[in-house]
Amino acid sequence: MSIFIYEAYNTNKEIVKGEYEGVKREEVVDYLVKHDLTPVSIEELHKSKSGILSMQFFERLSTLDIVFLVRNLSTMTKAGLSIVESLDVLVEDTENKLMKKILEEVRVMVKNGQPLSVAFESYAHLFPPIFIGMIKAGEISGQLDKNLFELATYLSKEYDLRNKVKSALTYPIILLVAATSIVTLMLIFVLPKLTKSFAMSGVELPYFTRFFLGLSNILTYSLTLDLVVLGVLFYFFLYFRRTKLGKKFFSWIISHTPVANNLVKKIALVRFTRIFGNLLGGGFSVIESLELSVNSINNQSYVSAIKSSIPLIKNGIAISEALGKYPKLFPRLLISLIVVGERTGTLHDIFNTFANFYDKEVDNKLKDLTSVLEPILLLIMGLMVGSIAFSIILPIYQLIGNFV
Repeated sequence: MSIFIYEAYNTNKEIVKGEYEGVKREEVVDYLVKHDLTPVSIEELHKSKSGILSMQFFERLSTLDIVFLVRNLSTMTKAGLSIVESLDVLVEDTENKLMKKILEEVRVMVKNGQPLSVAFESYAHLFPPIFIGMIKAGEISGQLDKNLFELATYLSKEYDLRNKVKSALTYPIILLVAATSIVTLMLIFVLPKLTKSFAMSGVELPYFTRFFLGLSNILTYSLTLDLVVLGVLFYFFLYFRRTKLGKKFFSWIISHTPVANNLVKKIALVRFTRIFGNLLGGGFSVIESLELSVNSINNQSYVSAIKSSIPLIKNGIAISEALGKYPKLFPRLLISLIVVGERTGTLHDIFNTFANFYDKEVDNKLKDLTSVLEPILLLIMGLMVGSIAFSIILPIYQLIGNFV
């Protein structure tokens, strides 16, 4: 944030001077206009030490941090505290350094007359897309405490969903890392020592053994080079998965993977219905809710389907009919419930009910996935270690056969 020095005319045509702490010059103009002041000059003095640029690079906001923020803000506003008073309490109680700095700057902007949603927009990249939207809708409708409660409920359920997925995948990932580590250690420390013995014996090594010896030579050629290549591959992976092509590629792989494809679809469906239902309940129109929902799904198949449905709905086609064109993504049960919701005006309740129902389906699919992955990964682990062991034992048997 920056400190701005301004000069402006008041209603009596007198020059007024003052300071304003904000992110950009337009905020100062808005502040002056709201206070019946005509801007004469605005000069940016310096960057505030508490600005977002001074934050540590590796600090971030966890989902739990955001959940606590919204829940506490909802409780305090419902109890009758003003936004500024609520922010004062939160600044004192927050332990996360990044969150504390954000709240301090948001408090300054709110004191300067900015709405809460506008103050948080400066840090929109740190919050989920629905966060700013729900706060803005609450301010417009005058039901900020209700919208904050709805937002806290949604974020809590999203946090629970992520934890379920992480818990289900923890053991399979540990197995995969363990198998890879064991194989790498054998290639780096065990095979190189045996290479000299094989060379001195004069035994012709089988192709299977030569393949692993080749891998061992590559890994032991230069540790620095190995780390550089590993770093480049890791960076490329992170970069590629964020590109449109990368998202389509990984989406295609997952959609063609047994068990996992159904799980990913159900997770995306739970997210979409829950976000969409909360946005409708928060006062957004159907089109606005769809547009905000798209940014939170993280599934290319659903993103494409919803984006294609938005123009149809704008032209007067019912939601059920537009989404019903994608039966592989939106089950018949959901479409039938949407039809009922459109007739009765209860779309908000319909979508939330469906999200809670499919949440249990996700639990079942996660159990199915772990029950399938564990034996498969154990088998892969055994094959990887067994292959290297076989490549070592085979030439030893050949050597013994030459002496017999």
